[in-house]
Amino acid sequence: MVSSAITPTRTIAILIGVAVIAVAGFAVVRSGVFEPETVQGAIPGPGSSSPSVSASRSPSASPSPTLTAAPEPTTPAQIKAKNIADAKARLVEYYETTASVANNGYKDWEVELPPFWGHPDFHTAMRPVFDQYADEGRYTVGVAHVESMKVTSYAPSSVQTEEVGLEACVDFGDVETFERDGTVIARDRGVPTRYLFQYLMRNQGATGEWTVYREIPESERAC
Repeated sequence: MVSSAITPTRTIAILIGVAVIAVAGFAVVRSGVFEPETVQGAIPGPGSSSPSVSASRSPSASPSPTLTAAPEPTTPAQIKAKNIADAKARLVEYYETTASVANNGYKDWEVELPPFWGHPDFHTAMRPVFDQYADEGRYTVGVAHVESMKVTSYAPSSVQTEEVGLEACVDFGDVETFERDGTVIARDRGVPTRYLFQYLMRNQGATGEWTVYREIPESERAC
C-alpha cells in the first residue's frame, strides 16, 4: 500500500465514491470528499461480464422454463442482505462509469457522475478537476480492478435511508494517464498501485437509489 514516505504532492490518483487519489498526491478529505489537484481514475468493477449464451438449440430440446421474479425480501435479514448487495453493485457501477468517463477524456462527466454522488460537496470538489482535465484533453487508458469489498457497517432505517459501509481494495496497475498529444503521465518510481478505501453508501430514500456518500483512503494500510 501507500508508504508513509510518499509526499502529499507525489502519489497516484483515483476517483470514486467518492472521489479521488491524485497523481499529485492524496488530497485533503473534507466532508468525506477528496479535494484533489489531479485525477487518475479509470475505475471499472471487477469482472462483470456475463457468460455468453448460445442462441442455437436442438429442435427436440425442451423450451426454456419461464423465469419468475425473485420475491421481495420481507424479513430483516433478507432486507439487509438485499441492501448490502445493492450497495456493492452501485459502487461497482460507479467504478465502471468513472472508467468510461476517464477513458473518454472526461467528456460529459456532469451528466454521467453526479447521479452517483450522495453528498453535495462532491460536485464542488470534482468540478474544477474534471473541467480542467476535459479542457486539457487528458484521458486514461486501461481499467482498475476491485480486488475485494468487505462490509464494515450496516445501519437500517425506517425511512429508506439505509447506510452500508464498505472497505474496498482497488488495484490501478493497469491504468495509464495521457496528455492530449498521447504523452504518458508516468507515475513516480516506487509509488504503489493498490489502495484501500473506506466507503459509505447511502440509500437516497424517495428514489431508492444508492449513492456514494463518503470515501476515505486508508493510505497506511496494505491491501
